[in-house]
Amino acid sequence: MKTKSLVVSTLAALGLGLGSSAALAQVSPSETPAFSYIEGKYVELDEANTTFDGFEVEASGRIGQYMFLSGNYSEVSGSVSGLGNTDLDITTGRLGFIFGRDERVAAYVGPQVAYIKTNYGLGSDGDWQIGSDSTTDWGAFAGVRAMVMPRVELNGEISFIDFDRESLTSYSAGTRIYLTRNLAATGQLRMGDLDGFAVGVSYAF
Repeated sequence: MKTKSLVVSTLAALGLGLGSSAALAQVSPSETPAFSYIEGKYVELDEANTTFDGFEVEASGRIGQYMFLSGNYSEVSGSVSGLGNTDLDITTGRLGFIFGRDERVAAYVGPQVAYIKTNYGLGSDGDWQIGSDSTTDWGAFAGVRAMVMPRVELNGEISFIDFDRESLTSYSAGTRIYLTRNLAATGQLRMGDLDGFAVGVSYAF
């Protein structure tokens, strides 16, 4: 993982959230962790000796009081030995069950399904496609979100997908810093089978 990129991006996310005290003074505090939101992120991931980067979008919404449904789509690409390029398209759907409704700390757990399509190409930009494959499989996830301050949410999660060829286990720790009542800057560290980070913005509703 590019350590310099990680440090710069993390500081940028924190700077957005904490840089203007005058603006923060006018924000209405958020009292509970967010489960209904849309979010866009820049993502960087390391797998073996390849660094992938790209974008990720997510939409999540509550179903009643104790459940939520979310969908996530990401596109990342990485150069393999300078000779070719690998593109990953990843789509994930989740159904979560919430414990701790209307509390500052909420745990959640549920099943998920993931679809990954891999495209292989030659050239620095992968212009000449030489093949692709895809797989769809099921897994589970669990996590905790906590409002540690009126405008600061901390979160942690474990995710598992059992693919045909191998399983994928990941751990994440992140923050959501509210700039307004609805708009927040986000940052996340990812560990496990895919190491990396993500920074972005989200809008809660």
